[in-house]
Amino acid sequence: MNRNALLLLLFALLMGRARAQKINTDRPDQSDGASVVKENTIQLESSLYYTVVEKNKHAFISSSLLRYGLVKNFELRLLAEQGHHRNLFMDETAQSQYPLAIGAKLGLVEQTDVRPAVSLVGYLQLPFTNGTQPAQWSPAVLLVVEKKWSPLTLTVNAGPKQEAFHPDWEFQATTDLKCEVSKKWQVFGEYFAQYGHALPFHNVDAGFLYQLNKHWMVYGSAGSSIKHHPSNYFFNTGFAVQLN
Repeated sequence: MNRNALLLLLFALLMGRARAQKINTDRPDQSDGASVVKENTIQLESSLYYTVVEKNKHAFISSSLLRYGLVKNFELRLLAEQGHHRNLFMDETAQSQYPLAIGAKLGLVEQTDVRPAVSLVGYLQLPFTNGTQPAQWSPAVLLVVEKKWSPLTLTVNAGPKQEAFHPDWEFQATTDLKCEVSKKWQVFGEYFAQYGHALPFHNVDAGFLYQLNKHWMVYGSAGSSIKHHPSNYFFNTGFAVQLN
C-alpha cells in the first residue's frame, strides 16, 4: 500500500470515528446523565417548555444549560429559565429548576462491566433574578447513577433541593431508560417526582433525541403529572450544540 492510499485510509477511519461520536446531553429528560463534558469543551443545551397548569394557566419557558469542561471529570454550569408565567412554572411543576443558577458536575466513578458510572451535580440559585419573590440561594445536590447495556441506558438521580421561592426543602428523584434505536436516534421513557412537605408529586414523560452530526443534536419530549392537583402537562423541544 503506497503512502497516499495509507493516508486516505487513516483519514476515512478518523472521519468514521468522528461521525460515530455522540453528544452526551442532559436534555430533554429530567435526569442528568453521569457523563461530564470534556476538558475545554463548551456545550449549550437549550429547550422551550410549553406547560399547561390547570385550565387557562399556561407557561412558555426558555430553559438553557451552558456546560464548560474545566478539567477532566469536572464541569462548570450556568442554568437559566425565563419566560411567560415563570413563577407559575417554578411553583407548580416538577420539571422546573431555577430562574438563574450556577452549578457543577463531578465525575466520581467510571462504568465497568460490573459497576455503574457515578457523578455528583450541584446548583446554587443566584437570588437577584427572583424579582418580587424572596431572595434566597436555594441549593440543590443530585447523586447520578448510570449503567449502560447496549442499546439501553438506565439513569437514576436522587437528592435534596430547596424550592426556588420558598424556604421549604424537597427530595427529588428520577428514573430514566433510554434506548439507542440507531446510530442517530434515541428514545426514552422517564418517571420523576418530588417529595416534600406536601403530597408526593409524581410525573412521567417520554421523548426522542436525534444526532444531526458530531456537534449538533435536536430533541423533544412530552409529559404529564400523575394524580396531582393542580394537574399539568408539558411539551418540550430544543437542541444541544458543542461550541468548540
